[in-house]
Amino acid sequence: MVFITLSSLFGEWILASTQTVAQFFLLISMMNLFSFTGKEESREGVFYTSLFLSIGSLFYFPVALFLVVILVGLLMRSFSFADLMLALIGFVVPYYFIGLGMYYAGGLDKYMYFLKAHFFLNSLPVIDISIMQGVALGYLLFLVIYGYFLLQSDREFKVVKHRRLVLIVMGYFILAALAGPFITGSKLLYLQLIVLPATIFVSKVFNMPRIRIWNHILFLILFFSLAAFQLDYLNILHW
Repeated sequence: MVFITLSSLFGEWILASTQTVAQFFLLISMMNLFSFTGKEESREGVFYTSLFLSIGSLFYFPVALFLVVILVGLLMRSFSFADLMLALIGFVVPYYFIGLGMYYAGGLDKYMYFLKAHFFLNSLPVIDISIMQGVALGYLLFLVIYGYFLLQSDREFKVVKHRRLVLIVMGYFILAALAGPFITGSKLLYLQLIVLPATIFVSKVFNMPRIRIWNHILFLILFFSLAAFQLDYLNILHW
């Protein structure tokens, strides 16, 4: 519900786009990863986790960052060279077969040009956000950290499986946040990839056995800060 609430504030997140399709496959990949973390995972599950992520990256390549999280998640479970190779092969398979089809269709040059443009990242980090945008993102980061410590104090966090899942999501959030300055294109659309794992921790702040007045205050601050973020992004308000 927190993710839906935050998404409703940004028109770019509501409209259907390649990023929206990519996030759909990212969610499937995350669900697959969560399903076998902490138990005896099947080799088929490892393969499909990377395969769905690869399909999503065809639409919007930055979701491929989650591949690093998948590999780390496998290492946290147990080091298996076979599982690592399956994860890498699962990610390469869609690109390989599309390239093979383009080769027989005589369009390999176009496909190589697509890959070159598709994989392009800024070689130097660019942080082009205003003060208001920085304040809103800083407050979101505060809620993520606060929610993480609340999860740590939860009894379920003592369960190894749940602890691994929380660490995997936190790892993806940190990786996506650090990669933001290197991403080309719309930073607002990329921000959706960061907010997706962030809402897992933020929701913990507002999902407590007893909701107090400060929970409502924190949510209102979040709502209005993100609304101000959007107004600033659209140049309606200048700070």
